[in-house]
Amino acid sequence: MQRIAAEEPDRPTWSGDRIHAVTVRLARDHHLDLPLLWPHMWLTLPETTRSEITIAEQALTRATTLGGWALLYAPLTAWWWPAAPLTVVLALTARHRLRSATDTYAQLLEAAAHLHATDLATQLGIEHIGPLGPALGDALALQLRTRTPNQSIFKGTLPH
Repeated sequence: MQRIAAEEPDRPTWSGDRIHAVTVRLARDHHLDLPLLWPHMWLTLPETTRSEITIAEQALTRATTLGGWALLYAPLTAWWWPAAPLTVVLALTARHRLRSATDTYAQLLEAAAHLHATDLATQLGIEHIGPLGPALGDALALQLRTRTPNQSIFKGTLPH
């Protein structure tokens, strides 16, 4: 099962499932809501971590673009036969690169959450002792969910 999916498949594609598996594991094991947590954590990540994640995102974008080119060449095969092998090579290369880039990106997301969620908690003023755990995940979620868009750090200084 691990070869196919680390968690129960829930998305229409392997790539979607791979990234979704990270959110499932973080929610189950540490009570971290990654979509809620990520924008806040991104701002506090060290530059080296951010650059590694950005490089992985760019590789994911390039692989997706290559797959798009394969789709664009596919109709051309009806009129020009040499486009068929080109389309197959592009599609297979894109599939391989997409899976590799997605796996790297997902691993980096999970590692960043494990390594830096406690740093974010400290910056938010959440008292915690020890490693990342469900109690800290719950405290982070509570802190980040209670801040609504109407609550601003500039409250009272902006015209209404």
